[in-house]
Amino acid sequence: MTFTDVAYAFFFPVVLVVYWLLPLRAGLQNAWLLLASWVFYASWSPRLLWVLVLATLVDWLVGLVLDGERAPLRWRRLALWTSLVFNIGQLCWFKYEGFFAGSLDVLLSRLGLGMPLPVLELAAPIGLSFYTFQKLSYVIDVYDGKIPACRSPLTFAAFVSFFPQIVAGPIVRATEMLPQWAAARRLDSAKLASGASTFLLGFFKKAFVADILKESLVDPIFDHPAAYSTAGHWVGLVAYAVHLYCDFSGYSEMAIGTGRMLGLELPINFNYPFLSKSVAELWRRWHISLNTWLFDYVYGRMTTGTSFMRGRLGVSFIVVFLISGLWHGPRWTYVVWGLLHGLALWAHFRWDAFYRGLCRKDRRWVARRKTTAYAAAAWAGTQAWFVLTLVPFRAKTLGAAGQYLRDLFVPTSGMLLPTEPAPVGRAFILTVAALFVVGYHLLELPRGQAVRARLLALPAPVRGVAYGLVIALVYLFMPTGGSTFVYAQF
Repeated sequence: MTFTDVAYAFFFPVVLVVYWLLPLRAGLQNAWLLLASWVFYASWSPRLLWVLVLATLVDWLVGLVLDGERAPLRWRRLALWTSLVFNIGQLCWFKYEGFFAGSLDVLLSRLGLGMPLPVLELAAPIGLSFYTFQKLSYVIDVYDGKIPACRSPLTFAAFVSFFPQIVAGPIVRATEMLPQWAAARRLDSAKLASGASTFLLGFFKKAFVADILKESLVDPIFDHPAAYSTAGHWVGLVAYAVHLYCDFSGYSEMAIGTGRMLGLELPINFNYPFLSKSVAELWRRWHISLNTWLFDYVYGRMTTGTSFMRGRLGVSFIVVFLISGLWHGPRWTYVVWGLLHGLALWAHFRWDAFYRGLCRKDRRWVARRKTTAYAAAAWAGTQAWFVLTLVPFRAKTLGAAGQYLRDLFVPTSGMLLPTEPAPVGRAFILTVAALFVVGYHLLELPRGQAVRARLLALPAPVRGVAYGLVIALVYLFMPTGGSTFVYAQF
């Protein structure tokens, strides 16, 4: 079951109505949401629900040990390492066992030292990467004394298993969510309306823009690149960038909207990334919850601790994004993608330091950096780098990625666009999708914000008609069976 499935249209209204009819007690509300979350999770992988329950129990108990006032330091360290080994071990076992075993097998074979290693084909629990990072941040924060341990197993289980965000995030922090779970939620009509409109925005991004781009451009071109011209390769790549953004940000907004309708505020996960004018800014705007997690719990500890990595900021960028690449999946293409962005952040760091040196020597460099030309060049370079590095992110093998990149720059013959669907229908839906994505980002610019404020100030009946037209458009053109979210696989 996903947010765009027909089953969810029956599931969520029942959850919402019963939730707000319950007595105003946090325990009852949490129990109902935990039951709903486990049902939702079981609809994805019923045989692996026990993995989620066991993982929740382990870290709840670890938290109690870490928070013990009289617990010796050695016991607290043992509890922390128990959680780290358990959670990272789960990730390695379910998600990376085949990748590491297969890579080692290839290496040994090339050295003439090995015999084939057994590779297990394991089904990874859905959302494993997301809820593992969520629980690790809780355990580390309790160990560091930033938050007290959650004493209620019910509250902690509801926090870990919350159905809107367990499949594909955002990766929430205990510091911002556990206080919300501990208090009873009151029905707020303004939050209900805001949650519904946010959900609708995400639904449109996913079900109309992302799924239609995937079906009509991305899959046909990437699956059969030899049939397309150089221009066709660029069309497929740009379409994939927009598809990926609308798919994942759409999921995040549906999760945020669902949570808001239930009185729980989830963190923003995307903040207009296509306005970014540097790689560093891009990663402050794209998948915010993952990147802040990596920089808070990995980068910060590496660069400020007592290890060899202390103060080595550039190398730490590469390490963090190699981890990010592996987090996305057990493929060398993801590792290469992470390496490329780690190198880009290092290059940006060095360029920024170099430019600050120029500014100290000659103040004219300060004025140059504030010009429109500099901003336009920085924006174009950032977006070009982001889009080009999506080739290994989308390709299934490094060889396929290399061939696709070559065909982007070496003239090739072939089609510009797929022949299906019909040209008139394709032109209409692609125009609507392009206008939406461009307009959505323009509304965040200073002049656009004023326009957006006027739109939101329209009378409720007018906005209601507009929302109804959006829903009709989505259901009229939404591809059949196109509702799987990209990031659910990560």
